[in-house]
Amino acid sequence: MSQKRYMRYLIGAIALFIGYHLFVWTFFTSKIFDLDDKTTVGDLARMSYQTDMLVPKKLRYTLPKSFIYDKTFKNQKIDLITIGDSFSHAGGGGLNPYYQDFLASYYDINVLNVNPVDSIHFIETAALVSNKGFLQKTGTKYLLIQSVERILTDRFAKEINLSPEDQNITISKKIFTVKHLPVKIISTANYKVLYYSIAYKFKKNAQKNIYRLTTSKQLFSLPLRDVLIFHDDIRNIPLFTKENVQKLNANLNKLAHFLKKQNVKLIFMPTPDKYDLYYDYLAHNKHPKNPFFDLIRPMKKDYIF
Repeated sequence: MSQKRYMRYLIGAIALFIGYHLFVWTFFTSKIFDLDDKTTVGDLARMSYQTDMLVPKKLRYTLPKSFIYDKTFKNQKIDLITIGDSFSHAGGGGLNPYYQDFLASYYDINVLNVNPVDSIHFIETAALVSNKGFLQKTGTKYLLIQSVERILTDRFAKEINLSPEDQNITISKKIFTVKHLPVKIISTANYKVLYYSIAYKFKKNAQKNIYRLTTSKQLFSLPLRDVLIFHDDIRNIPLFTKENVQKLNANLNKLAHFLKKQNVKLIFMPTPDKYDLYYDYLAHNKHPKNPFFDLIRPMKKDYIF
């Protein structure tokens, strides 16, 4: 092969390489990663590179009252304290992402969000807030614990400690920003977009941690009947035995009695998994139903459910 012909092939290959990346980035990958700090897309769509299921959401606040956060907390009276996971920290983004703002606005109350000590010690955090005298100091009447369904047994069906070691209480920040990964125009993401757009047509969990399932009827604003499900929604179902749910309920009752001594009522707000929420509408689904809500509903509760 002559040097001239070799150079033509080389230039052509480089042009095709750059052209592919520019095309895929412009029409597909950029919709996932080239977003401003006030725009977010769903984690599952982003992680699975399903560009046809992206629903970009702009961060906006329109409610008349917001919950109290570190910069606005001046030791004032607090009606309700919330402790929870990313759902309690506006993890979804979009329009009015804090449910605490809805509570504050609709009931005209002061709401404060406290960060859990770590990812599983929610009850211990509630006890810590109580033991530090924080509830009495702020005149709090209600304490709400929120948790996504898939991790309930890890967080609540275990031995609990109502006298945890003394640690600092941290209050969440009000300002929510989306942390986007710095992805360059020429990157492996452009290959993944193409690969997973094809792979999910043949396998429901082309990525092991994310399922793409189809519903039996149209439910969404997108012209699709597909829903993305986090694998742990299904994988953790065997953990929801009657024994574990009874343990969870007993621990919450124990915390409710503990808080009642300070005239504080406990509210428990489990956040349903998407799999559980859409279970009755999933077509050709061979996985079992999560029995959590069916098991806990008839149990005696000394807290607000």
